[in-house]
Amino acid sequence: MEMRSNVFTRVVDIVAEVAECEVVEIAADTNLPDELEVDSLMGLEILVMVEKEFGVKLEEDQLHLMTTVDNITNLIVAKGYAVGQA
Repeated sequence: MEMRSNVFTRVVDIVAEVAECEVVEIAADTNLPDELEVDSLMGLEILVMVEKEFGVKLEEDQLHLMTTVDNITNLIVAKGYAVGQA
């Protein structure tokens, strides 16, 4: 559970950086396109930053699944990110 929490926290940081907002504005279920106005280009930027940060490969066709921080965290964990890789 700690590993997922660490992943979640770092994903929040990435989203805040790309969306140019404060981390306190982002919750697990915050809808990135609707609430933070994350467009497709910003979504790609998040995808690339996540790949670099966690050493996972996410396909561009998964972009439509990346609508919340919780969804992004789940994708990273499902790709096999393990503790100690960061």
